[in-house]
Amino acid sequence: MTQVLVSVGSNQNDPQKQIQTAFMAIRDQFGRAQISKLYLTEPVGIIPQNEFINAAISFKTQSNSSEVLAYLMQLEVRAGRDRSTEVHHGPRNLDLDIILFGDEIHDDAELQVPHPRFRERRFVLEPLLDIAADQIDPVSKQSISQLFHVCSDTSWVRKMDEELLAV
Repeated sequence: MTQVLVSVGSNQNDPQKQIQTAFMAIRDQFGRAQISKLYLTEPVGIIPQNEFINAAISFKTQSNSSEVLAYLMQLEVRAGRDRSTEVHHGPRNLDLDIILFGDEIHDDAELQVPHPRFRERRFVLEPLLDIAADQIDPVSKQSISQLFHVCSDTSWVRKMDEELLAV
């Protein structure tokens, strides 16, 4: 079984519900899954838009990374995401990114694992601390906790009072 870490975010069409629906679908597909607390985060880029709600999801699978990616992209489409028409760093109903796939290092047009920019994004690292602080990045050989403490991203990230109910 391979440990998978996924970053999830949304800033449109009831973001909390988008994240909860995605989490429940992932849990139904892959079995036991864990989700971080929810975080309100500053959008990346220059496009004026609502803040995001972000979280991290952890699960184990026997599927390969391409199969998991295909499933996550199906969830995005079901949530109304159309990558062909969206604006880069623009608003999203649902964004699901594979951050780590065990100790796999994979780099092609379809998938880059570990995610190439996760070490520079506080909105990814902070939720990961909740559920995978000791997980090691196979490229840098540092834990999520170590990466968070050296991250230079100054974007704001605020833990939300509400928790996602994993019903």
